[in-house]
Order: sequence, then C-alpha cells, then structure tokens
Amino acid sequence: MAPVEWTRLGGPGEVIWAKAAGDVSAIAVGTSGGHLYLRRRTGTSWRWEYVGVPPTADEVLDAALLPDEGADGVTPVVVGGDVKVWLHRPGAAPTPWTGLAGPAPDPGLPFFAECGDIVASTARRGAVPKHTLVVSSPAGRPWMRQGVDPDGTWFRIAADDDWIAMELATALASVAPGAEPQQHVFAVVRDRQSGDLGLRVAVHEEGVWTWIDPGAPAPDGQHFAALTATGFRDAAGMLLACTVLLTGEGTVSMIIGSGREWQLVDLGRPPVPREIGALVVALKGPDPRPGDEPVVVVRVGHNIWTRSLRDDWTDLGTTPQDVAVVSPNAAFEIEAADGGRLIWMAGVSWAFGLWTLQSDAAGARWEDHGRPGPVASIVGAYTDPPLHDTLDRPVVVAALDERGELWNCVTWGNSTGLFVSSESWVYHGRPAPGVGCAKGVGAITLAGGDPQPAWVFVIGDDGRLWARTADAAGWTWVDHGAPAGRSVKSGVAPIAADPPGAPAVHVLADDGRLWMRSASGGGWSWTDRGAPPGQLIFAIAGAALLPTAQGRIPVAAVVTGDGHLWVSVPDGASFRWTDQGVPAAAEKIVAGIGIEVVTVPGGPPMLDIVVVGSPSGQVWSHRWPPGGTTGWTAHGRPADARIRAAVGTMPDPANPAGCLVVVVGNDHQVWATSSAGGAWSRWDPQFAATTVTGGKAALLLDVLPCALVLDGERLVHAVTPVLSP
Repeated sequence: MAPVEWTRLGGPGEVIWAKAAGDVSAIAVGTSGGHLYLRRRTGTSWRWEYVGVPPTADEVLDAALLPDEGADGVTPVVVGGDVKVWLHRPGAAPTPWTGLAGPAPDPGLPFFAECGDIVASTARRGAVPKHTLVVSSPAGRPWMRQGVDPDGTWFRIAADDDWIAMELATALASVAPGAEPQQHVFAVVRDRQSGDLGLRVAVHEEGVWTWIDPGAPAPDGQHFAALTATGFRDAAGMLLACTVLLTGEGTVSMIIGSGREWQLVDLGRPPVPREIGALVVALKGPDPRPGDEPVVVVRVGHNIWTRSLRDDWTDLGTTPQDVAVVSPNAAFEIEAADGGRLIWMAGVSWAFGLWTLQSDAAGARWEDHGRPGPVASIVGAYTDPPLHDTLDRPVVVAALDERGELWNCVTWGNSTGLFVSSESWVYHGRPAPGVGCAKGVGAITLAGGDPQPAWVFVIGDDGRLWARTADAAGWTWVDHGAPAGRSVKSGVAPIAADPPGAPAVHVLADDGRLWMRSASGGGWSWTDRGAPPGQLIFAIAGAALLPTAQGRIPVAAVVTGDGHLWVSVPDGASFRWTDQGVPAAAEKIVAGIGIEVVTVPGGPPMLDIVVVGSPSGQVWSHRWPPGGTTGWTAHGRPADARIRAAVGTMPDPANPAGCLVVVVGNDHQVWATSSAGGAWSRWDPQFAATTVTGGKAALLLDVLPCALVLDGERLVHAVTPVLSP
C-alpha cells in the first residue's frame, strides 16, 4: 500500500452542540457550518428539520426552545452571529423569522468570542406562558427580556464587578416557603482582568436584579458542554434551584438553594480512574414532586454515569459496541408510562454526531441520530495565494449538500501536505431563489488578480450553468444560462483559457452536443463544439489546455453512444472531431475518468485520456499526441474487481510521463495507478471501517495530488500521497 495522508475535512452538518425541549419532543442542533437544525420526534421516529440562519446573520451562535401550544410543540429562539435574537416559526408569512432585537452595543469593549449564549425559561400564570430570555452581549454581559413580543425591551443585569459571562442557565425557585417561584439566573464568569473563574447567581430583590456569590469553588472551565440548572422540591415541598460544576479537584459539586441562601454538596466522582469529560444536571418538569432529588449526568472516559444527592454513582455504560463517545449536552427527568422516572439525555459524540440515551429500570437505550444536512457530492477544489507572507496557503474545497446548496471548506497546506487548523465551512447557498444546485461541475482559480479570482461552477436544477464567482467585490452568483433552447445535463472541470483571465467550461447539453462556455469580448459566450459525425455524445471524459507549437489549444474528449472515444480540437474558427476508436474489438467505452497533459522526456506535450471499458470493466488510457501515433494501454482493475466510481486524474509529480488515475474499488476503498504503467495501490484510510462512495481529483498547492473523497457517513476527506522530500 502506498504511504498516504488522510485529512478529515468533515462536513457542514457536523453537530457542535445540542439543546433539548423539556418534553423531549425536539432537539436544537448547532452545526460546524453555523446553521441550525431541529431534530423533531414524530410518533416513534425522528426527523430533521432545517432552520438555517436569521436574516441579518451568517451563523447561529446559540438557540433555546420555547414551549408552544401550536402544532409544532416548540418554537426556537435563535441568536445570530451579530448577537441579535430571533424567533423562528415555520410557515409564518411573509417570513418565518421574527426579530426580537438584542443586547445594546458595548462601547469600548472587545467582541468576546464565546458571546451569544442564550437560555430561556417559561413560567405559567394559569394558561398563559410567561417566557424569560437571557443572552450574553458581544462583550459577555448578561441581558434579559420578559416575553417574546417584538416590541419588548432588553435590559442589562448589571454587576458590581467587571466579568465576562462564559455560560448561562436559569431555574425557578422560591426565596421563602410558600413564596411565588421567581427566576434565578446562573452564570459561570471570568474576571475581565485576572481571568479567574467563578459562579454567580442573579436574583430579583425589591425590584432590582442583584448578582450573588453563592460561595461555590472555582469551576474547571475546560469541562463544560453547557451550564445547566433546574428547580426541584425538597422533602418539605419548597422549590429550590440547583446547578452542577466540575471543580479543579476533578469532583462534581452541586450548588443548591434560592435567593441568598446556598449550600454546596460534594458529590465526589465516579469510582473509575478517568477524567470527567462533561456534566449536566437533569432538568425536571414544571411541577417537580416533593423529595424528588436532582440527578447529575456525567461522562467519564467513554461511559455515562448518573448520581442523585443520596444515591451512589450508577454506570449507564457507553454506546453499543463502543462505536461512539458521547458527551452530555442536555438531560431531563421524565415520567415513564408506569409512573416511574427515567433519565433522557441528548449528547454530541467525538465524531460530531447527535445521540440520545434513555435510561430506566429496563436499562439504557442509545439512539444514533447522525448528522443533518449531509454532503451529497464534491464539486472540486483550488488553492488560494498565501496570506501575510507565510508559506501556508488556503485550500478551498467546494461541495453540495442534500438540499442542493453550495458550501466551501477552507483548510490549509504547504508543500509537505494539508493540515486542518479548524474545520471552516462557509455557506454559499443556492444560485437563485427557487433554484438549487443539481450537479457540481468544478472549481478553478487563476493567478494574477488581487484578490485572486475564483469560480465554482454548478448546474442548477433549472438546467442552467451557474458560477459562484469571487472577485474584488466578494462572492456573487453569476447565471451563465444554457445554449439557446437547450438544457445543460453535465459538465467537466473548468480549464484555464487562452488568452488567460477567465476559465473555459465544457458541458453536455440535452441535444447530445458539446458546448463550451468561455470569456469573449469582455463578456461570456457559448461556443457549439458540435458532436462527432453521425453520433450523439454520451459523456464527456474531460478537457485540457494542451501546449503546442501554435499555442495552447482547448482539447476535449468525449464518449459517443456507440462506445467510441472522440477528440475535439480547434480547427481555425471551428472544431474538428477525430475518432480514437475503442481499446479492443470487443470492448466499448462506458465512462470517462479524466484527461491530463503528460510529457515524455525529449518529446512534446501529449494527452493521456483515461476511461473505463466494458465488458472487461477495466481502466484504459489513450495517449493522444497532436498529429502523432495514438495508442491504448490496459491498466486492469483494482484487486481484479469492478470499479464503483471514478474519482479522476491528476498530474503525477513523481513521473510527468504519466498521470495518476484514482477510482473507488469494489471494496469501497481508494485505489490509484499511473497511466505510465504499474500496479494498482490502495490508499488505505486511518480507520479500517471507513468506506468511500466517490469524489473528485485535484492538484493542490501546485505540487500535491489529492483525492477529495466522500465517505459512507457523507464526510469529506482529502487523501494525498506522501511526497518524497
């Protein structure tokens, strides 16, 4: 097996955090792409529901779920990247989004990276719910509002000390026996000057909100999934509030009380020599039973443990066959059908998937909810110029999700390979309202501009060619249309045009003819390259810009309905077709893999055109020199088994006399060979369970061949051979 590096790029739907509704009917999920999804329960199953981002923001920082008397059961309240708060009601006209404004600006204070945390609680006065929202401002200061009327007002919960709210939680509690329950706001805070961590509780006293130091030990800030709090009734029936923290000694502390009266209960730690990874307190219902103690849920190593005040630690185990390690994000105590109590937990795995756990007397039951918005296909990739005189360069990978929307993943690399400093997925959306991306064509950038221009070409579900284009003004969608009266069916990766400045794109229209979209006279135009005589084109194998004595010429290779390979070259003001035939008398071509320029020492540049034949199912390469003798070379099949998908071709830095050919084998693994000859080599993933469904080939960072592949979980990986120094 060849030495290769696998770089996990993931996907825009990877789960970062989860918040759940009290009746466990819905889970709000934040993703690496910054978009919000809901996981809704429908009877005995679940479904994903897309929420997206608020109108004024490009990402969602946080969300909470409000109980709703309507058919949906819950209403998300969402904080956008601009720290403005919105309600989202699907189906509402003219828009599902209702703005609730947000905290006032913080003049002179820096933007806090972890701002925008939001919590909500609901108290009922008869049949009328009373919602309270608390959100942290851009500078990390807590603000509150009562109700969700658009005309409502936010007010700051002022503090005497200057600190940053890292995490927020709320709970209802009575400050005296028989007193009406009131809101208590918990905050894990960091002193703005010293950086010291602490816990504070805000209570409403004589018309003024006051922050109380409950005397809790300093929390260990490295082990938060989220701060959580709940109300519970003691044996006498008094409603108290509690939260849980992991202290610096690695033990669980529960803080219980109300108003100014608080006590600390040391719950210790589970009896295993592993660190506690995350912890939450299980939220109780709106009217908890007297004496029903709060329960803490923690992850230690791979396992979930629970404990109440009086009972000892209980090990609920890990996922079936330990397939995932899950950190709790939210937990609830709910009443079982037999009147007993069960623990329900929502969590995020180390692989960024959503899981739930339900535990009762019958045992623990796990459910894998996966990830929303999976990647459907990879469009292509390109390399941007270096930033700030560094050796590292941004690499942009374009992909389409299942909703027909475009995303770019930005990673980094240099001549030694790729590395991911953080998974950065940027949303580019749909070409136009009502128009989704049906297929990817390819991506390209051309040197010379500042900033360097880039194009990501897709075919819309309207049958038109579209490009997401980057120039000095930023990113825009450009409608390149379709040949007159036709619809675009497929296309191959764009090539640099000559003269330089804009790319040329070759597509197959529904008339069975080859068309080229290229810059012309300050604009763009369609050029009909036609079809071979008496034939219609079945597929485009690829296109390349071939250097010749007369200049660089755009060459395209296609497969016709009779299984022949044809090459189209410029001929004056028109184009000429030449039949390259078939690899063998009984063999036909059924698919193209790619086309690359190769150079034999001492010879002129030529093209290697790589295809799949039938009935043999093997890979063939056809060497095409302009005006010279052509020839076919058989490359067999990976592991002598059928090929599931073509990934593509790319230059081979180790041997410019051939190109690398990459496919997905029958074993769902990546296989590569060279058109110059040699055996197939499998590019094994880091984990044996990883399978591959397809991908695209690209040359990145000028010298690095890369197979951008989609695995069985719809996550993107960049697979690169290890280059010799």
